[in-house]
Amino acid sequence: MKNILLVAILLFAAHTASYSQVQLNHPQKMWRNKNGRLFANKHQSMYLMLSTSPGTTGDTEQLESESGPKYANPFYFDSEGLNTIRTPSQVDPETKELVYPIKDVVFEVYADGIAPQTKSYFTNAKKHTYSDTVYYSNGLKISFSTYDKTSGTEATYYSINAEPYQIYEDTLVIKTEGKYELKYYSIDHVGNIELVQKRLFIIDTSAPVVSWKMHGDVAGKIVSARSKIELIALDTGSGLRKIQYQLNENEIKTYKQPIALSTINSGKHEFKFWAVDNVGNQSSNNDSANSSAGSEIATFSFVIDYDPPEASVEIINDSYKGKYIYVSERSLCKLDAKDNQLVISKIIYGPNKLEMDKTYSDPFAFDHTLKSQTIYYQSFDVVENHSNVGQLSVISDTEAPTSGIDFEGNIFFNRDTLFINKNTKVKLFAQDAGSGVKSTEYQINDTEFIEGKEFTIQEDGWHTIKFFSIDNVNNKETLKESGVYVDNIGPEIFINCSIKPTRQEQFEGKTINVYPPFIKLYIGATDKNCGTESIYYSIDNGEKKNYASNGSPAHMELFKQEKVYSVSVEAKDKLGNIEQKTLQFKVAKH
Repeated sequence: MKNILLVAILLFAAHTASYSQVQLNHPQKMWRNKNGRLFANKHQSMYLMLSTSPGTTGDTEQLESESGPKYANPFYFDSEGLNTIRTPSQVDPETKELVYPIKDVVFEVYADGIAPQTKSYFTNAKKHTYSDTVYYSNGLKISFSTYDKTSGTEATYYSINAEPYQIYEDTLVIKTEGKYELKYYSIDHVGNIELVQKRLFIIDTSAPVVSWKMHGDVAGKIVSARSKIELIALDTGSGLRKIQYQLNENEIKTYKQPIALSTINSGKHEFKFWAVDNVGNQSSNNDSANSSAGSEIATFSFVIDYDPPEASVEIINDSYKGKYIYVSERSLCKLDAKDNQLVISKIIYGPNKLEMDKTYSDPFAFDHTLKSQTIYYQSFDVVENHSNVGQLSVISDTEAPTSGIDFEGNIFFNRDTLFINKNTKVKLFAQDAGSGVKSTEYQINDTEFIEGKEFTIQEDGWHTIKFFSIDNVNNKETLKESGVYVDNIGPEIFINCSIKPTRQEQFEGKTINVYPPFIKLYIGATDKNCGTESIYYSIDNGEKKNYASNGSPAHMELFKQEKVYSVSVEAKDKLGNIEQKTLQFKVAKH
């Protein structure tokens, strides 16, 4: 059995296990990847050994250096990455003769002396930083990514709140409130250890506490317009971001100072309020001296009592408010009044403040002999407290709008008939000198009426379009009608050859004619309704050319080469409808 000479690189390192929160002891080592590359730690001492057989069963001797003994045992790799160990020349293992051309025997070793770099990512939670303290909301996810240039990362370790280090395998999710200290580092495959990195943060899952107080004239749930609402909130975590409130179903607002009730209408009101901290925790079910718990968002109700009653007006049936208020012949004026505590005695009205001599009982009609009119009104309670004088100014609109029809796109007139196709847009337009156009509706043939001003008609043939418009006070226009003919069919294409075929052959599963090289083609097209606009042809998917131009297949012998030709023809009518036809044939001399 032949002896095989091997050069072995031995690595000596101590391994110490640790189960405390201090950084683990990871030994320096060698590592061979799946491609057979050998990696060594650049900081390790190295020794060269000779062996007469693979493994450790043969004679083994440690190599010495006569020329440089000081630097030989141990020796160190000087370069990051690829290093080589060489013998002067290659020898054939069978013949033991030199191999020509002479080349070194090269043993590759990749030295790695740089530790990995690890980045941490905090996601899925709101973040807030205050005075170098970082807060996160519930559900924080922590993940790591590492990079190592040479041997690659072997593992990433982490420790939370002084717990023993453990290997990172999947995203960490932290839901429990409290202070956290996260430490982490990575090692590569040859034992280079990254310096421990540290991140301090706080998980805040506690919502703020908020309460309210009513200042001013308060008697149970009834308050005056001179009262104010004060909101008070406290947060012991990430800090208070804002206090918000909502009166009835109105817009949500941010609380900045006590809320004056002087601008709020009299009557019963519902007040909701809540606080949000800097990581999004929102208060709920809060208790206070003046409120009760039990709802998701703290709520209380109150009644504002303005002494005088409040009069109001409403238009029944048709009305429209734009720059002016418009009414129709069907409109009625309804007056009403309310008082928080007392009973309404009467409502009076008239054409001006000095002639409010009518007592209101039921809704009444407007005077349409006047183009514009104003109604003044006032309410009284049983102790003669009266509201301010209100007024309603309206403009009478008794005329319907007028509509018209137009077309955009492909159109063609022939024999007193308007031709369109499926791409032609039918556009309806309307105008109204009073309240303005509210809607336009149309019907195609005997279908249901549809609201709209722009549409297309897809089906071929004659169609009747009926349409009308309604203004903003529901005055309806008399039905109008228009007729169109829809033509979606392009011209019929005819391709004739100048000579009869000499025979037929099979080509790609179909039968084609065979012609001599002097064949010419005559192309024509007819359109039933609108006439042919243009004819284009292309040979073998080449450039499209106008058949009416010089050099067409009817005037020149374009098919002299012996092969199968494919001629594509495209015809367009005056509406833009396009038809296509393809002819395949073969040209052969025999």
